[in-house]
Amino acid sequence: MKVKQRLSKVAATATITGIAAFGFAPVAQFDTPAHAAVSQETSSQTAVKNINEIYNAAVQGEVPRLTADLKIGKNLRQDVRDQFGPPPEGSSNNFDYYHAEMGHPGYAFGYDQNNVINEIRYFGTNVERQTNLGSITQANLKKELGQPNFTSKVKGDGTTQTKYTYHAGAYDLEFIFDDAKTLNHVNLVAKP
Repeated sequence: MKVKQRLSKVAATATITGIAAFGFAPVAQFDTPAHAAVSQETSSQTAVKNINEIYNAAVQGEVPRLTADLKIGKNLRQDVRDQFGPPPEGSSNNFDYYHAEMGHPGYAFGYDQNNVINEIRYFGTNVERQTNLGSITQANLKKELGQPNFTSKVKGDGTTQTKYTYHAGAYDLEFIFDDAKTLNHVNLVAKP
C-alpha cells in the first residue's frame, strides 16, 4: 500500500513539475477594451480593402476574384460556360448561378436577349466570410465611398433588403444588404 501511495505522489509531483516546466498551465484570456479595439480596427481595415477592391474592379466592368476576364457588355453566355462549365446551381430568369466553393467565391451572370452579360452578381466566399463580404457594413461602406447615388428597398421571398447604388465609371455598383451589418451580395450592372 505504501508503494502505491509513493507512486501516486511521485506521479502527481512529476505531472505538476512537467506542467510548470513546459508551460502547460491553463491561461485565462479575457477580452479587454484594447483587444476589442484592435479586433475592430482589423475588421475595419479588411472592410476598406474589400470595398476598394470591389469598387476598383467595378470601374473596369469586372468583379473581384473572378478568374476569367469576363466583362459586362462584352462577353457572351458561352464565354462564361467555356470558363466555368454549365452552371451547377442551374439557370433561372436569364441568370447562371455558380456557387461558392472552398477558396472560390460565388457568382451569378445575367444576360440580355442576345446572351451578352448584362449583370454580374458577386456573392463572396462562404468560408471565413468575415474576411470578404462579411466585413462590409452599411456604416463602413458609407464612410469609405460616401453617400450612395441611390438607395432603394428590394422585396422578395418574404424579405426586404436595402440596395445602395454607387456610380463606378460606366457601371452601377449595387450593395445588397439583408440588414445594417449583413451584406448579402454585390451587383454590377451597366448604367441605364
